[in-house]
Amino acid sequence: MKNSKKFNGLKLLLVFGLSVITMVSCIDQPIEGPAGSGNTQSIETLQASNAFDWKTSEKVLVSVKGLSADIAISRTLTFETENGNEFYAGVQQMGADFEMAFDLPAHIREVTMRFGSLEKKAEVTNNKVSFDFIVDMGQDDVEP
Repeated sequence: MKNSKKFNGLKLLLVFGLSVITMVSCIDQPIEGPAGSGNTQSIETLQASNAFDWKTSEKVLVSVKGLSADIAISRTLTFETENGNEFYAGVQQMGADFEMAFDLPAHIREVTMRFGSLEKKAEVTNNKVSFDFIVDMGQDDVEP
């Protein structure tokens, strides 16, 4: 009987200890703030997780094939996205080739090139866009 009381006391102590450990380990700790608690944030104060990939751009290779001329012609060469944002401007000789990679927003599908009064648009295909200085004069002056 004496061993039985001791054994029952040990079981009671063990059950009590496990109960305390279980209660302490199951305390609800919210990962995010509770919804609707009046803790509203504006878009300016939001913060993303460090694991979030902010990359929304792609490397696009822009190339221009030079056009040989008897005289050296230099003008400002500019490139713009389809929504009019200029991403490059520099002096370029018409006879020299140009090639440079740019980080452009991933949604950009068309680039505009300006060289003096020459303006050309081209689609971005496989992260590449190509231009030349050849001016299309049309067929208006040719008689059938």
